[in-house]
Amino acid sequence: MPAEPRRWHIDLPGTRVDEFPWRIHVLEFGSGGPATAIVAGMIGDKPLGVLAMHELAKRLTERSVKGTVLILPIINPFGFQAATRHNPDLVELNRRFPGTPHGAVSDQLAHALFAALKERVDCVIDVHSGTPVRATEFAYDYGNLELSASFGYIPVMVGRHTPGQLCAEATRAGMQATLIEFGGADRNDMTLAVEGCLNMLRFRGHLDDVPTGPDRVDILDQVKLFFASKDGALCSDFGAERVGKPVGPGVIGWVTNVVTGERLEEFVIDPIGVETGTGPGFDRWGPSVMKPFVPKAPPILMVGQAVPAMVRPGTLTYMAGWVGDTIATPRR
Repeated sequence: MPAEPRRWHIDLPGTRVDEFPWRIHVLEFGSGGPATAIVAGMIGDKPLGVLAMHELAKRLTERSVKGTVLILPIINPFGFQAATRHNPDLVELNRRFPGTPHGAVSDQLAHALFAALKERVDCVIDVHSGTPVRATEFAYDYGNLELSASFGYIPVMVGRHTPGQLCAEATRAGMQATLIEFGGADRNDMTLAVEGCLNMLRFRGHLDDVPTGPDRVDILDQVKLFFASKDGALCSDFGAERVGKPVGPGVIGWVTNVVTGERLEEFVIDPIGVETGTGPGFDRWGPSVMKPFVPKAPPILMVGQAVPAMVRPGTLTYMAGWVGDTIATPRR
């Protein structure tokens, strides 16, 4: 029978000057197994994912949930108070798991959250969104391709993740995990995130109704990142609306000197039929994942910017992935 969730919280005491704890709120649906946690609000300048979790919770109150589903709309209140990617203690929370009980607030927060999840669930779905100026659309896979693909609406990037990420450490601890990236810039519709998360809950056995979305999902096994190396204005002939669609080959964006108008650098998608796959942009996750390949089709734009936008050396401007295979969308 549909029901309101049980509400509780994870406290991190003793880390504020007024001695009030940082508090992570939890909405709990159902009981027993399987047990899945869907979390959002990892990064303080990405509110869209948080709002999507509140909408997902509303949708779950209309359904009969099997097993246990935990919704944690905002797992990093410390970062959201500052509204920045890096927390006030100058670290990025999603590089600090499983955390430690002492030291930086972010490390203590990671420790308390990770311990609570490890005790209660066997699957973690970490939902990220873009920012007001950057759009994203893909999933990180952590070794369970069916789980990652069960979202159904976005391509899945395989073989690339970073130590200290919540999902990387959850996988190491024996849980299933995946990270979803969606929306941002002018792509503020939460429907994709909500429907995709409902699909994942269907795959996990929590819901009995029929999955939505496409029958097949693209697998991205070659990925290139484009970082600015100059200060200036990022310009392009298109904006964030191209994220999730094929792009290139050729120039997809450039940095303009705002004083002189000079074009300082260009971001170029590799030509079809010419070997690529190594060197700058392909080396983000180290040499072990780099391998030469010959593109047979344009890549999918995974990350894109609203333009024009000011950038600095090191700003991620674009991210593109080449489809190596597809997988039938899991429909358990």
